[in-house]
Amino acid sequence: MSNFLSQFQTIKNTFNHLVIAVEDVNDLWPTVKNAFEARLPFKMASLNNKTRNSIFVEKLPAEFILTTDSRLRSRFPQEQLLSWFREPYATIVLVTCEDLDEFKTILKPRLKLIVQNDEREWFIVFVSKAQPANDQAKKMAKKVYAKVEVEFSSKKRERQACKTGLVPCVPSPLPQQKFE
Repeated sequence: MSNFLSQFQTIKNTFNHLVIAVEDVNDLWPTVKNAFEARLPFKMASLNNKTRNSIFVEKLPAEFILTTDSRLRSRFPQEQLLSWFREPYATIVLVTCEDLDEFKTILKPRLKLIVQNDEREWFIVFVSKAQPANDQAKKMAKKVYAKVEVEFSSKKRERQACKTGLVPCVPSPLPQQKFE
């Protein structure tokens, strides 16, 4: 027992950041990774503890890890109990969709499966591929995002979805990238 305790203390002391899982539904992570990581560490973050009370953290280091990463997939149940603090705090689900038919037939069922099977907090990020000059594509992206927001919103959660466009990644700050 003392061996497990000493191992636990060693692991806990070397692990000093928040882990956020990234479920990359449409292979968007290589495109948006730099923009996400440029915003780290989070500043003035508000987290809910186990009793759902908000706790404010001035500076919160974090790491984004794909859900396919072996660090998340290869743990045995006894390892998960010992290293619970290495488990992801939340899951970001990256999605994009060109039209409403694709949303209804492909994206919506897949998202429902993902969010129903995830015990932790989840957050959907809709990435619009519409070019700024293409008004019709922008309108369709807005309609699809509105459907995502309606389908996956609930009164229990403050906000589960946001929208961003694909923009060239530049060093932080990213003034041209807007989240709605």
